[in-house]
Amino acid sequence: MSPTRPPLSPGPVAASGPQLPAGPFPGGAPVVGVLLAAGAGRRLGRGPKALLSVDGTPQVVRMARALLRGGCDAVVVVAGAAGEKVRRVLDVMLRGTVEGRRVWIVMNPGWEAGLGSSFRTGIEAADRMLAPSGPSAGLIMVALVDQPDVDEAVVRCLLDSVSATASTTDGAAATTASTTAATSATATSAAAGVRVIAAGYPDAQGRVVRSHPVVFPRPWAREAAAQAAGDAAGRVWLRSHPEVVDVVDVGHLATGRDVDTPQDLHWLSHRTEADVRA
Repeated sequence: MSPTRPPLSPGPVAASGPQLPAGPFPGGAPVVGVLLAAGAGRRLGRGPKALLSVDGTPQVVRMARALLRGGCDAVVVVAGAAGEKVRRVLDVMLRGTVEGRRVWIVMNPGWEAGLGSSFRTGIEAADRMLAPSGPSAGLIMVALVDQPDVDEAVVRCLLDSVSATASTTDGAAATTASTTAATSATATSAAAGVRVIAAGYPDAQGRVVRSHPVVFPRPWAREAAAQAAGDAAGRVWLRSHPEVVDVVDVGHLATGRDVDTPQDLHWLSHRTEADVRA
């Protein structure tokens, strides 16, 4: 018997079930953001990070807005710990807005099993939302709720990189496709010139390290979800397919630093523009 799928809840102010806005879409293909926001924030000691107030706004609201304003057509928020409170916060702060009608919540009852469980839940929800566009059409951008300086500029930069990559590989793709025996979704998409786009941020040594958000073509998102386990979300799949992953340096826009400990809260309260590389 197949496992029960968590239902998608209507957006905070939506009267009907989730659906994408009517096209055409600015980038050509619809983009659904998946915001992983189910953790309890135990190491932080301040409750779920989704509810952490940054500049007076709960982080789950800030990130949902960033995804939409940066170019996502809809957002699925995966909630778990304090899920009903997360739902209420989104409802109160987005009620009556255009953005509110494009945000939906899916509850992950297995959130304590780790980030991989929420990743699978979110990808499945986004895949169902994109189903009317066709079996493979659309992109899924996965973001984390605990990266407070990731904003709409980062999201827009990554989605612009998707468009730029697609346009520069179109010509080469036809030649590659004619000589490649593609038997898997990964091989087929690689032959078509499709790429995964991941945000990269410089570490202490100046090396650009892959992080989030990550933009997956839909078939690859499904592959990554099938391999997710424990606290490994898309990491297992990404490490197995480096040849199709482009890391885009967005260190001039954000640090990408996550908030996990009380020391991180100190950084958050004292962060300045100097934290972002010029």
